[in-house]
Amino acid sequence: MPNSKFTADRKIRHLVTWATEWQGERQGRSMWAYSLSLGGSHALMNDRLKNEKLFRLLTQEERNLVRAARERAARA
Repeated sequence: MPNSKFTADRKIRHLVTWATEWQGERQGRSMWAYSLSLGGSHALMNDRLKNEKLFRLLTQEERNLVRAARERAARA
């Protein structure tokens, strides 16, 4: 799947939406499941999380949210 299917803004929105599912007591979807719901491969979200350029576009609050979600998802 070409990376250009989504704009940087939409990629950020996807990261934040995925991370928001893990807030509080909720257990969100795995990155794999979320990637598939977007019509992408199982690695789609993981590739975005490893994209430093994209990650720098997040606000500090968004970065913290994504980091916390990754930690919780890894333990789930």
